[in-house]
Amino acid sequence: MGNGKNKAGAPPPPKETVVKKKSGCLLGILLLVILIALLLFLMKHFKFGLFGDGEGDGGSGSGNGTSASENIDDRELNETIVDITVLGNEYLYDNGKTELDSFISTVKGMEGKVNVHIKDDNAYQDTMQALIDALNKEGIAYTTPSAE
Repeated sequence: MGNGKNKAGAPPPPKETVVKKKSGCLLGILLLVILIALLLFLMKHFKFGLFGDGEGDGGSGSGNGTSASENIDDRELNETIVDITVLGNEYLYDNGKTELDSFISTVKGMEGKVNVHIKDDNAYQDTMQALIDALNKEGIAYTTPSAE
């Protein structure tokens, strides 16, 4: 019986094809898992995306009905922030050296509420104290590095 049929007259079974597993599939899945883990780590590290800042219980409100942006907007509208750096025995304001009396008169001339942010860059203690005393004398609000 050389016609390719078995004894029962049925055609022979089809040849089995062997499918090789591709090793790249496992590697691809592993690479995808690593990439997702890295992305999640970066999102959490840079406080971007799904994780928030880690404060609070995840509730929808703070209880007082105002949002953080409303608080910032109110403060920005009503308060001028002035930065001054005390470097050694010098005062640095508006990208240059200034004298204490000149700085105080500049701040007094500003309209609205003014808050002076003092930055300490190896300041001499008496120079820092002179600035704080002058601000207190004139009733100008300020924040010092220890208060931040």
